[in-house]
Amino acid sequence: GCGIGANIFYYSKKHPNAKFVGIDYLKKRIKYAKNLNKNPNVDFFVDDILKNKKIVKKNINIVTCVHTLCCFKKIDIPLRYMFKYKPDWIAINSLFYQGPLDVLIHIRDHNSDIKDNNVNSDFNIFSLSNLKRILKKTNYRIHKFQPFFPHKKIAKPSKGKRGSFTIKTEFNNKTTFSGPVHLPWYFVLLKKKK
Repeated sequence: GCGIGANIFYYSKKHPNAKFVGIDYLKKRIKYAKNLNKNPNVDFFVDDILKNKKIVKKNINIVTCVHTLCCFKKIDIPLRYMFKYKPDWIAINSLFYQGPLDVLIHIRDHNSDIKDNNVNSDFNIFSLSNLKRILKKTNYRIHKFQPFFPHKKIAKPSKGKRGSFTIKTEFNNKTTFSGPVHLPWYFVLLKKKK
């Protein structure tokens, strides 16, 4: 779910000697990413995780998954896709809850023409305990996980606009929300077992 490649563009500039691969299911995003990112150490491919193919024929050491998992109804489908590459590490930034519950949230914005089947309107929160259960059947374990709160306050969008913002709560001075929805962002680092 690299989208137009913003994260890859950042990583590739920071680490010019490493090779990077971006994968997204939308051809127009990949086309835009290729036009935007001319770094020689970056390749982009179109693939659909739901079809669960493995099209990239490269050795992958690290998989990063930023804001992608929350667009899926089930966490095991994208994880299986990532496991196929057999990376040493999988770094995930997504919405998680420490209890045994997944919460499926779909936003219907009455001020836009976004259709209900658009996965970009999903903000699904996954159970960390279920993730641990899934990992027991794999060659991966959770190396580290921690909640993520922005360093700076994010202002609430103007009335009627979508977007994330922060407010002070019992969790943190900068707890993230989008409209009425609390977004419990976590960083989760998975490590391949030796």
